[in-house]
Amino acid sequence: MKFRAKLIAAAAWLAASLPAAAAEYVMSVSADFSGPFANVMPNAMAGVKAVGDWWNSDVGKRLGVTVKLNIYDMRYDAAVIARTWPSILRSDKPIMHLGFGSPDLTTLMRRLPTDKVPMLMGTAMVGLVWSENGWHYSIRPTYSHEFAGVLADMQKKKGAPLRIAAISTQNQAGWVDQVNGVHQLAKTYPDRFVMLDTQWADPAPVSLSSSVRTIASQNADVIVVGGTTAQVQATAAALKELKLRIPVVTSTHNGLSEASKGTSLADMEGFYSAFSFAPPAQADLPLRDIFMRYRKDGDWGLITAQSAAQTLLALRILEKAVAAVGPDAVTGEAMRKALLDNAYSEKELLGALPDLKFDTSAPFPVGNIQVNGEVVRDGHIVPLGGWLDVPALPKW
Repeated sequence: MKFRAKLIAAAAWLAASLPAAAAEYVMSVSADFSGPFANVMPNAMAGVKAVGDWWNSDVGKRLGVTVKLNIYDMRYDAAVIARTWPSILRSDKPIMHLGFGSPDLTTLMRRLPTDKVPMLMGTAMVGLVWSENGWHYSIRPTYSHEFAGVLADMQKKKGAPLRIAAISTQNQAGWVDQVNGVHQLAKTYPDRFVMLDTQWADPAPVSLSSSVRTIASQNADVIVVGGTTAQVQATAAALKELKLRIPVVTSTHNGLSEASKGTSLADMEGFYSAFSFAPPAQADLPLRDIFMRYRKDGDWGLITAQSAAQTLLALRILEKAVAAVGPDAVTGEAMRKALLDNAYSEKELLGALPDLKFDTSAPFPVGNIQVNGEVVRDGHIVPLGGWLDVPALPKW
């Protein structure tokens, strides 16, 4: 009996001396390996996985927490997301979902408050999902906010009202919303911006010469093209044909790198791409250094920088949640509360994002919103060179 008691005591001592098992949480991730973004998805998911590996090794181990990033091929398809989401809830019990694009928003945003799982997007928002008290958030504001940051900088340099034209597609609600947001910019600041007629075009136009000729006749200073890559390329071709130089502002999904696959950078001199995370080629970018150390595959670029920044913010939110409720009690509700209750500094976000603060009034950062981007200079795509302030925009 004494020997048995000693064995029990020894086992108890050994158990007490061993480090406690790390609490394990799951964040589910939407990917698209077989839909319209299949060509860039390996790089996007490489960014997710590299940041997750770094965090588990350098941060999670210290906190007693491990995160699994479970990636699902949603095919950028609302039907696939709707079919897959219930099984994710049952099997993963995620504390946060990392979404990718409008199918995630349209399928999940009304479910999330009931499911008690916040969703963090890496893509920009549109005014159509600008609702209060939601559980869907993005690292980026709306496309219109991002355009507004670049347009405001151009207007400041011009020193006179900036005349803005747009080319878009009328039967695509999200693209029309982009234009509506720029209209709101001009309406809010009539002494700084003039919104010209929008030229409505097909997503894959054969030619935009007539539209660009009209834009030039209205003395436009800049053209906003937030829709397709084909529209950016057709705009560049029309400007070249008409021997005109008018700057074009694009986004990420139809930006400079994508457009340059079919159009010479010389024909896009002065074109911009506007977005709200650090350009991948920024000189000092700690997050890029982490990716290069921890990557198992994939290349660094625009989509990788976006997904890495998205994942980093999600993990910083988890750190705040652990500090608030402890390593063993994090839930989706605790994650949302941590997102809303804290500010996140550019330093914490390893230079990849500006200072961020969220509240219940919008599904994107509030307060002093800042954007960044790229521009074609001397035939090369280069970073804009720093964060640009976005003029405050009322909801449209």
